[in-house]
Amino acid sequence: MVYKKKYLFFILIIFKFIYFPLTAQENKINFFTDGKPELNAQWGLSFPARRDLRNPSPSEDFIFAADFNELRLDSGIKYQYSQIDFTNRVIYMPTFFNSFQAGLGTTWHYYRYIKEFSENDLIMTARFRWKKGPVFSLENAFGFLFKFTSIDAIKEYESVIYNFSYQQELLCNWHLFNTANLWIALNLQDYFDYPLAISPFFKFGFNYETKQNTVLGLDFTLKFVDMFFSAVYLNEAILRFSFKVVL
Repeated sequence: MVYKKKYLFFILIIFKFIYFPLTAQENKINFFTDGKPELNAQWGLSFPARRDLRNPSPSEDFIFAADFNELRLDSGIKYQYSQIDFTNRVIYMPTFFNSFQAGLGTTWHYYRYIKEFSENDLIMTARFRWKKGPVFSLENAFGFLFKFTSIDAIKEYESVIYNFSYQQELLCNWHLFNTANLWIALNLQDYFDYPLAISPFFKFGFNYETKQNTVLGLDFTLKFVDMFFSAVYLNEAILRFSFKVVL
């Protein structure tokens, strides 16, 4: 009899939420923000200060993004000599109590080294973002990476090689004076680079927002190889300049 009363009480609560929506005062979860999203287009130019086979020459990239607050979409393309990358991301994180977000993200990345090999990377992540007022935010993501590689020279014998790895992102951002962002990040993979081994990327960046809805950016990336298993060494260092237009 006690269990029946508990089930009846639970059903009444669900009925109340469905037929009598929460008021703005009571509603602590925002699943989607109505209105026009923030659209932006970004152009970037990267110079390798320390080169490896993955980035032997300067590269250029374009990234287009739409931010609905809870839903974020972006798509980017990067190209350099004999190489091309293409990345698509979808991130959905409902907002809780106007202070933090939690949800899921998925990424598909395609990489082609012309006349050598191609890769497809599929990433699934759980994500968390916390805001401390208008100044500081922290975003963390962790999940899995599935890599499908096709090598031109052996494609006739082995069409696809499958690999599995982990994915992790940590981003700390400080919004200063309402015009600038100072940020640092530690990632196991980068936006256009998805290695299998634990070869972390340490990133440092600064963005300045002008009055003409444009953002000037400068960031520096350090990529280390075998950092947690063997003799760690700096594999590459890249300096990137960016120009973003908010539409």
